[in-house]
Amino acid sequence: MSGGSKRTMVEATESDDDGTISSRTVQQRVDSCLSKMFESCEGDPKGSVHRSWGVTLVMMVFFFVVSIFEMLNLKSGEGSDALMMAAVWTAVVHLVLAIVGTFILKRFPTSFSVGFFLGLLLVIANQDLILFMTFHNYPYGSVQTNHSFANLGLTLFLMLLFFALILSQFREAIVMAAVDVKGFGQGEETTVGSESYFGYEDEESEIASRGQGK
Repeated sequence: MSGGSKRTMVEATESDDDGTISSRTVQQRVDSCLSKMFESCEGDPKGSVHRSWGVTLVMMVFFFVVSIFEMLNLKSGEGSDALMMAAVWTAVVHLVLAIVGTFILKRFPTSFSVGFFLGLLLVIANQDLILFMTFHNYPYGSVQTNHSFANLGLTLFLMLLFFALILSQFREAIVMAAVDVKGFGQGEETTVGSESYFGYEDEESEIASRGQGK
């Protein structure tokens, strides 16, 4: 029994080791593919991320406008109330994503906030893919408007996915420590500097008083 249990434990350990090696291999291959894909952006990684986000912002604003038209189209064509709500809610979600993403990239690019932003990008990208499948063959209202809205959702899905990849690849160039972010740590540095200055003045006056006493 003891020999069999030891053999089982050894086999389990070997399988775990094999799993670890295979996962590392997959990770290395993914990193290699991403490096080749974004090789032209390595000269200016931070600028590439910001430019990609700027293009994505333009597309999200356009998507916001088209979502309003789609809602009006469904309302006039006696479409589903649930899909009208989905169109409006999608517009609001993308507007919030644009604001939050810009704030994170410009003002608060910490490790936690960038990770949160990446997760949010993937969630909303999946939502856009679901919208594409839902509205593509919807018969009520203007079919052409439904197709345009669906195709725009698919385009935005691909753009958000691409931006998530480039942000993940160059996140080290974006992420800053919390004390380095604008507005954080400046007060502490000023306080330390002022204390050092006043301490130096007190020490100098004490030395002068000792000299006068002598």
